[in-house]
Amino acid sequence: MKQSIHYLQNPFFWKRIVIAFIGILMIWFWYSGMLLHHIWDSPFNYKGADISFWLVCLFKIPDLILLNYYTAITFSFFGIILLILAFYFIENRSVMVCLGMYMFIYQVVFNLKLGYHTHHLYGMHFALLPFYFNIKHFKISAEFSRVLVCLTYLFAGLFKLKGMAWMHIDSFSNTLQNQHAAYFHFNDSNLRTQFAYFLIEHQFVSWILFCSAMLLQLSFVLGLLTSKFDKYLALFIILFHLMDWFLMNLGVFMSMTILVYLFLLPSSFKVSKIK
Repeated sequence: MKQSIHYLQNPFFWKRIVIAFIGILMIWFWYSGMLLHHIWDSPFNYKGADISFWLVCLFKIPDLILLNYYTAITFSFFGIILLILAFYFIENRSVMVCLGMYMFIYQVVFNLKLGYHTHHLYGMHFALLPFYFNIKHFKISAEFSRVLVCLTYLFAGLFKLKGMAWMHIDSFSNTLQNQHAAYFHFNDSNLRTQFAYFLIEHQFVSWILFCSAMLLQLSFVLGLLTSKFDKYLALFIILFHLMDWFLMNLGVFMSMTILVYLFLLPSSFKVSKIK
């Protein structure tokens, strides 16, 4: 029991958990055909006001990575190598920083190739953030990352609140019809389709689910005020993205639930070697 507590109090233990989780996630993305060398080029690129898009284009980074299929797949392999190195050289901070830079470039180029923003790699950035700094400051950097996560979910809820969709009882049922038109055609008898049909026909039930999702996001204001409810917020993250996956077919469950560890960290840490 004492040994397990020791591991939970060691930042390097959590670092390996996060790296292993991301490694499994990247393998799943590869299997699912969701990496750079899998997806087709978008006929348009909407950069908008996102400065990260403009910066990578200014330095011609997409031209180098997406020169052809082989450069794209090599870049994906490079990420697997970085994950292995970061897992093995667990106390080397420079490898972790390189991994973070790689994940950032990968997401921007992925979004650029796809033509719009996706959330697939979003959770990884906040999950990795505490490990970019000196491990002695892990508690502070992890708390900073936790606050950013709380703000992200809170503002997502506030935008739903401001959008006033909750004022219309048929809003979510209409969303399901628009979101799943193609899915219904190709999967007309599976469980997700049948449940979506049920929600479309029973608008009050779908409205309740939409409001529940909004309230889950708004509840993250508690995380900005106190850490007493962190275990509940960790559960809320899982519940929200399970709902997202099952109801909206959004494949971001794994990449977002990695953030749960930020709400499960013990209050004290002992920095020591883990072999």
